[in-house]
Amino acid sequence: MPISSRIQKSSTTELDFKLENHGSLFLLRPLNPAARDWMGEHLPVDNPETQFWGDAIVIEPRYIASILDGIIGDGLVLR
Repeated sequence: MPISSRIQKSSTTELDFKLENHGSLFLLRPLNPAARDWMGEHLPVDNPETQFWGDAIVIEPRYIASILDGIIGDGLVLR
């Protein structure tokens, strides 16, 4: 995953992602353009093996901690 400049946000209180825990998988749903940009830069959204449920990316539990660390580290907000 390429390292790039910080994602520009319009508000620090606005939610960027919604995270849903479904036990055997997580759904990470972008809620604004900044979140979609982050996903495009840090997750394999163009990979044919990547699975989506609507606009949410499906993530296995073993990967979720490092993805959340990246989201929070880049100053984005999730719930």
